[in-house]
Amino acid sequence: MEGDLMKKSSFELALNKLLILYIIDNFNHRLKENDLSYFVLDIELFNYFYFKQYLKELESTGLVLFDNEKKYYLSDDGVKTLNIFYEQIPEENIKFLDEKMEDYHHKLLLKNSVSAEAIERDGSHYAHLKIRDDEIEVLNLKIETSDATMAKKISANFKKNPEEIYSEILKILTEEENK
Repeated sequence: MEGDLMKKSSFELALNKLLILYIIDNFNHRLKENDLSYFVLDIELFNYFYFKQYLKELESTGLVLFDNEKKYYLSDDGVKTLNIFYEQIPEENIKFLDEKMEDYHHKLLLKNSVSAEAIERDGSHYAHLKIRDDEIEVLNLKIETSDATMAKKISANFKKNPEEIYSEILKILTEEENK
């Protein structure tokens, strides 16, 4: 009985490390440790302490490395290990991680491409709203408000729903006038 428990926990330990290798290898870009930690904790894959332990072990064995910007990637041995043991990862885990990585990537893109700030200049208050798509500014809107509170509220709402607000602006601006 005790042997079965050891075998199971050893398998779970190996599987958890494989899941981390899979995540690092399959993100569209390299992640810094805090982004990787946030992702793993956000999807409730494991708790913070187990995650840190697994990551440290993967680093110490040379399967996971990080570049000069402290962004993680797999070493050649890490890629080989993942390829060899990929079949051991249950399909539902792969599907779950793929969906969560796609969602997170979308959130990260939005976070990095949307800005909204409340500005005071010469006694006037503004909400400055921007959406960028790579290097192109898709939206750059500065709205004068009656006070700082309103500028902050507009900025906060824009950060929460940038796609919806942008769609509404386009819809309103492109509607044909009913005669």
